[in-house]
Amino acid sequence: MKYLKKIHLSIGSKIGLSFLAVVLTGTVISTLVGIKLVGNTVLKQAQNKVKHDLASAWMVYNHKLDEIQRVVSLSSKRFFIKDALGDAQYERVGAELEMVREKYHLDILTLTDSGGNVVVRARTPYKCGDDRSDDLIVKKALNGQEAATTMILSEERLALEGEGLLQQARIELVPTEKAKPRLEQVETSGMLLMASSPVLDTRGDILGVLYGGILLNRNFSLVDTIKDLVYRGEKYGDKDIGTATIFQWDLRVATNVMYTDGSRALGTRVSEMVHDRVLLGGSAWIDRAFVVNDWYISAYEPIQDMEGRILGVLYVGMLEQPYMDMRRSIVWMIIRYSFFLSMAVALLISIVLSRRISLPIRKLAQQSEDVANGSFSHEIVSRSGDEIGVLSESFNRMTKKLEQTLAEKDRVNNELRDMNVRYLEVLGFATHELMQPLSVLRGYLTLMRCSETGALEPEQQLKATKAMLRNVESLVQMSRMYLDLSRIESGAMQINRVRIHLFDDILAPIVNDMEYQMAEKEMRLEYRNEDILHSVELSVDANLIRIVFTNLLTNALKYGRKGGRVVCGVDDIGDCYRFNVMNEGQGLPQNKLEEVFGKYVRVESTAHQQKGAGLGLFITKEIVEMHGGTIQAESIESEYANFIFDLPKGLPQTEPFTDTNDKDRGVDK
Repeated sequence: MKYLKKIHLSIGSKIGLSFLAVVLTGTVISTLVGIKLVGNTVLKQAQNKVKHDLASAWMVYNHKLDEIQRVVSLSSKRFFIKDALGDAQYERVGAELEMVREKYHLDILTLTDSGGNVVVRARTPYKCGDDRSDDLIVKKALNGQEAATTMILSEERLALEGEGLLQQARIELVPTEKAKPRLEQVETSGMLLMASSPVLDTRGDILGVLYGGILLNRNFSLVDTIKDLVYRGEKYGDKDIGTATIFQWDLRVATNVMYTDGSRALGTRVSEMVHDRVLLGGSAWIDRAFVVNDWYISAYEPIQDMEGRILGVLYVGMLEQPYMDMRRSIVWMIIRYSFFLSMAVALLISIVLSRRISLPIRKLAQQSEDVANGSFSHEIVSRSGDEIGVLSESFNRMTKKLEQTLAEKDRVNNELRDMNVRYLEVLGFATHELMQPLSVLRGYLTLMRCSETGALEPEQQLKATKAMLRNVESLVQMSRMYLDLSRIESGAMQINRVRIHLFDDILAPIVNDMEYQMAEKEMRLEYRNEDILHSVELSVDANLIRIVFTNLLTNALKYGRKGGRVVCGVDDIGDCYRFNVMNEGQGLPQNKLEEVFGKYVRVESTAHQQKGAGLGLFITKEIVEMHGGTIQAESIESEYANFIFDLPKGLPQTEPFTDTNDKDRGVDK
């Protein structure tokens, strides 16, 4: 109502002043003609506007259905679902699907196998085993096509799909004036927006179907979004000008039509005239209609499933009272002065006034249609200060807000899609890297428990134990790599500097732990400038520097040749100590010396010999640079690879420093 302060002269006043100018020429005939023209024009344009409001409501309704389809489609492409269906290991995907369902506010998210039998439901009580192959959307997905539609689910089906859905769907019918008689007293089935997508393996074969949806019964977010976007919360007196409703058949299951006490009119039903036209005849209704407790300029259109069956009705309506008051004001002014007007002048003025009233509304209706078709480029310009001007300004604000809202939704959807793609890439990489050592462990464990082979020979036991130990070490190393990576990328990795003796606190314990691997490969470790190495003291994060030396020495052992040397050395170069770790072996190509420090990079010339996550050198580089140092690689192929890095002697003033004695350095040995 705050915008009404801008009104300078009402439409009724303008009509009165115009008729006063020719007061002596009015006649009864011109009065009747003027009344008819003005009244029909106002109501006709109101009907046109509500028609386009209905188109905007369908846009919001279908946009919500598209959102559900995108969530189901993207989720069906996740590797953990494909792996679970391929291995028939369903228990591990239930928690993941429940997280997806809760994140995207779905009421249902269910996975079936290739025969349409439910294997996972992501909502308590997690019932499984029923056959859904005859469902419309499941059947279409089993044929390789995605589907999205409105559906009605029975009481029994809702109980299967999840706890609480049956209670949400249950609505008692309320006696409604002008409604068609109905025997039922309670509606127990539910109306849902549903979508499905096939789950395909790498060859394109169907592994199963993922379907999900939201229950519309008692779900007011969709109808409130329609009302807010189309009518912008405008009121007439103490009533909302616009309302929206979703009917399940003729029953209101989601609405912002209110009783006089302010509660929502759930359980009321559509009038008999609308019932016959829309639900039985399948046609739209655009006319005045009695809605619960008042008259509205209303638009109803049937809601159909993908096979064209009518399931319910989508409704929008504008309160009729403002238009009736406007028409009544115009009619009263015409009657009041008609006897002073001549027939010809009165008819002419009525036509002119009708056009002046209808043209802005017609423009508004046309712009509403453009908005419904997705065009937001036009703006209605009105210089009048009356209700039409206020309505034009309100419409312009609504259009801009709707455009901003849809743009923001598209931006968020794009960000979610990009995040999902990155997540799937990392998940696929990690799964691939972990499967090889796990497969080796499973094979040897199966061999060791197999009763047909009897007890294993000592040599076989030793071979199996060594193989399993190598693969367990590989899994531990990869797990550590991924933990370090997550700390780096989340910004959680912080430097806690302490004073350490590099050789005693870091290098010697690492070398001691690697003696067994070095002995296995008959490799020997040599120190260069050992006297300097024994005297080096640094102010660093001991745990992070241990990761640096562990990664470099592990790589030296992994990629060094059997019987070769590993050299660990140091040089004092002034403000820094320059360390290096060198191994004799295959080395690195010259064009790969920079690339090896990238994330997930494994050089082709060595990747076929050793397995790794491709993260060690990336993490090493990040830690060195966090300490203010640099790292580089040098190599001669078939001879050696050498990794050289600098660490500053001094402590940067911007970082905290903790000095400790030898007894308590905070170093985890």
